Amino acid sequence: MRLLSLALCMLIASCSRWETKKITTEDFLSQEQYIIDITNVDTYPIFNTCDELSESAALKKCFEDQVTSTLYQELSNHTIVVQESINDTVWLDLIVNETGKFCLDSIHLKPMIRKEIPELNAWIHDAIQVMPKPEPAIKRGILVKTRFKVPIVLKVD
Repeated sequence: MRLLSLALCMLIASCSRWETKKITTEDFLSQEQYIIDITNVDTYPIFNTCDELSESAALKKCFEDQVTSTLYQELSNHTIVVQESINDTVWLDLIVNETGKFCLDSIHLKPMIRKEIPELNAWIHDAIQVMPKPEPAIKRGILVKTRFKVPIVLKVD
């Protein structure tokens, strides 16, 4: 009988370790500040020409406009002759790394564009090389790399 009551006491005492720990809302919110959202940055990459802007959305737009205008300016230096007219969009996956260097991750070209303008790939690579160097993006005070999708609209007759 003593053995049975001793086993019962041990069973009851050991079950207390299986209880779920309850956490208060304040504790949860204080722990949440340590979770990092990797899909957003605190500050987007910035070109020197965008320094006077302070709002995040305006800085992002200024950066995207500068990238787009530089790409179009560089690509407009080339004469394009095609057999068939083209009205399509080429998508670039660009990365601005932690040092502010542009890296071309990928170019999404349709086979027809690749056939009609075989030099386009090289022209895009050259345009990325002359891109001005931005300040990299910042997340919680740390320089981070960011990825952008940039459209290039091709209209050639």
